Amino acid sequence: MRKMSLRGRSLRVAFSGNFVVHPEARSTPAGLRLLEHHLGGDQELTLTDTANEASRILLERMGSRTVAPLSVSWARPLRPALYAFHALDHVINSVFSAGLKFIAKPFCGIVDSAAARISSSSLRQTEPHLIGAELDVETHLKCLSDFRGDYSLWPEYDVHSLQSLLGLMEKVHPRSELRKIVLRDEHQRIVGWYLYFLEPGAVCQVVQIGGERKFTKDVLDHLFHDAWKHGAIALHGKIPSERMPDFWEKNCFFTCLHGWIIAHSRNAKVLDLVSRGDISLSRLDGDWCLGLEE
Repeated sequence: MRKMSLRGRSLRVAFSGNFVVHPEARSTPAGLRLLEHHLGGDQELTLTDTANEASRILLERMGSRTVAPLSVSWARPLRPALYAFHALDHVINSVFSAGLKFIAKPFCGIVDSAAARISSSSLRQTEPHLIGAELDVETHLKCLSDFRGDYSLWPEYDVHSLQSLLGLMEKVHPRSELRKIVLRDEHQRIVGWYLYFLEPGAVCQVVQIGGERKFTKDVLDHLFHDAWKHGAIALHGKIPSERMPDFWEKNCFFTCLHGWIIAHSRNAKVLDLVSRGDISLSRLDGDWCLGLEE
């Protein structure tokens, strides 16, 4: 259960994930009854941020709505040759793919180095001009408040709840480093921040990006350079639809394959607000960050 604010009024929000049914009861309506009970709880809003296509169809039949403006995923290759081999792992035998990657690794290094350094490359990496530093909890809270925008709904955090969540995320994913970076301009003014799980040599998952809208591309430049410098082969994340042009200009591509955001509420006004994207929501705010699904 999470807390959100509806134009200053506290709102109880439940995030749903997978339901567990005993194997002997899987041919019965037990799972459906669990879902009905969950949707009928005392929360004012129910959200899921990892729904697959089958779940989406079922939930819509039960009165939920797909939040299309927040369900778009983005991807940004940093080492395109290695990223291509990562994609191969999903379509061919993993042993064959691993062997092919081993043989082609030197060639991949040449291609990826060229992509990052040649001036005409769309994936060129250059030193960012924003100044990055470790994002502490107090500064993170201030960022969430100062750069909330004009959304009608937004998550509510305090020092304890945010610190506990970040600590839990780090425990759940011990193989990855949760990088938390605040960004300042040349006048030491905070203009943005980002969080992502870093695992060198892997596709890394972005949890949250925020800041002044006009600095979005600068924040992305810093994020891409930081992840590339630490060995990531690509970044994946979720994006509000209104910021898609900035991501597009920074050579990201988009998909809806990494989980739908679905909303359910008995309050029609709340459901309308959420379904049209009038909510500040990132991967930090739901169940995704505890599962880290690609």
